[in-house]
Amino acid sequence: MRALVRRHSLAVFVVLAYAISWADWIPLALSGALVTPGGPITHFPGLLGPALAAFIVTFLAEGASGVTRLLRSMVVPTRPLWRCLAYGLSPMAFLALAATVALVTGATVPARAFAVYSGLPPLPLPLVLLLVLLFNGYGEETGWRGFALGKLQDRFGPVSGTLVLALIWAGWHTPAFFFVEGYRSLGAAGLLGGFGLGICAGSIVLARVASRTGGSVLAVSLWHAAYNLTSATAASRGVIGAITTTCVMIWAAVLLVQEWRRPLERSRVAVGAPAP
Repeated sequence: MRALVRRHSLAVFVVLAYAISWADWIPLALSGALVTPGGPITHFPGLLGPALAAFIVTFLAEGASGVTRLLRSMVVPTRPLWRCLAYGLSPMAFLALAATVALVTGATVPARAFAVYSGLPPLPLPLVLLLVLLFNGYGEETGWRGFALGKLQDRFGPVSGTLVLALIWAGWHTPAFFFVEGYRSLGAAGLLGGFGLGICAGSIVLARVASRTGGSVLAVSLWHAAYNLTSATAASRGVIGAITTTCVMIWAAVLLVQEWRRPLERSRVAVGAPAP
């Protein structure tokens, strides 16, 4: 069993992540449930699927030492703490910009709206922040960026591996399209365009956060949780969500241009170099 998991660790991880999450989500979709910000129905247990899959596969393939390594990456910065925090909390800069625009345009956003989160009942903001970090942050990122990203990049390259993970991540959301209010309101065009582009942009930015922080699960989990406060709360409707999403897409586009230019620059040097 251990040899099989080692040989096909990525495939086993993806199957487990989908199976664990969908075991919670498919019944919600079939029952006609609707998950709303501040509503009584939650999809949070399914968010733990990628993390649980990562721990199961790591234990089967590497034993207790692998699990310890994964746990350390969740709590111990692999780069200076200030860098992990700077990258992990960078969506707060987007939020500050969005809040400024909202203030200038007169679009008031009460602070309590950030505590009205999709899949959670009304709770104090500190508790919402903790739950979002644990479930959306660590629940997803321990698997996606902590386990799968490096393996996919080793196999397909930095950009292609990131985009393959974006496809896996997008497919994992499929049952949620039927019961999460925010997804259902998008329609087919919005899911293919807005959601699809958002997942690709988020994957590219999160890959950069991971690379700049030495693969820190702490940093990518903080980023994911911070961004979701601007995209999955009652406050995200309107200018807040539009501006923060646009900022992420611009950041991702800049990163793609950088990746595209580097090979060209190296090629120019090689071509223009004098012959030996």
